[in-house]
Amino acid sequence: MPSSKRTTNGAERPEALQDFASRHLMRAIVTGELGPGEKLSPTKLAEELGISHIPVREALAALEASGHVTRVPRVGFFVAELSLEYIEDVYHWRQVLEDEAHRIAVPLLDDDDLARMRKLNHGTARTVGYSNKYLDLNREFHFIPFERVGSETLLRFLNHLWDASLRYQNAMSNYPLPRNTLLREQHDGLIEAFEARDVDLVNARMAEHRGITMRAIRQIVSAHEADAAASEA
Repeated sequence: MPSSKRTTNGAERPEALQDFASRHLMRAIVTGELGPGEKLSPTKLAEELGISHIPVREALAALEASGHVTRVPRVGFFVAELSLEYIEDVYHWRQVLEDEAHRIAVPLLDDDDLARMRKLNHGTARTVGYSNKYLDLNREFHFIPFERVGSETLLRFLNHLWDASLRYQNAMSNYPLPRNTLLREQHDGLIEAFEARDVDLVNARMAEHRGITMRAIRQIVSAHEADAAASEA
C-alpha cells in the first residue's frame, strides 16, 4: 500500500492516494497496458493498488476530465478510444499556446537555456524510437522556453495538452513508421532558430515538428480503427 500524507491530527489526506492512483492508471494507459475500450473496475483497481475505491473513483474522474477515460452512465469507466478528432483539437490548441509562448520566451532565453536544449537534443539522438525516455527528453527540451515565460497558468494548460497527446505519441513505438516521421532531426533546426532569436522561424519549424507527429498519429489511429473493425467482423 502506498504511503500517504497525514494532516496534523493524523488523518489521511485522500488526495495523496488519488494522486497515487492517477499516476498508476495514467502510466498503464499511456504504455498500452490498459488498451483503448478496456473497462476499468474501481473495485478491482482498488484491490490491485491496496487502497479504497474512493480515491480510485476520484482518479478515474480526473482522467476522464483529461480525456484518457470515458464514463458511460450506469455502465462504468472505460479507457478512451483513440480519436483523431480529439487529438487534432489538442494539437490545434497546442499550436495557439506554443506560438504565443515562443513570442514571449525567445528573447528571454540565455546561453544556459540553449546549452540545456543542445544537451537534451543529444540525449534524444541516443534513444531508440519513440521510447518513454525519448518522450521524456523531448518534453523537457520543449518546456525550457515555455518555462521562461514565467506563467503558471500557461504551464498548467500546456502540461494538460501534452498529457492528452502522450498516449498517442507513445503508440508510435508499436507501429512501423517511415524514418522521416522521427522528430530528432527537427530539433537541430529548432535550436538554430532559437539561437538566432527568430520567433517566426521557431514557430514555423515547430509547425513542421507537430505536423510530422500528426501524420504519424493519423496512421496509428487509422491502423487501430482497421484492427477494431477486423476484430468485429
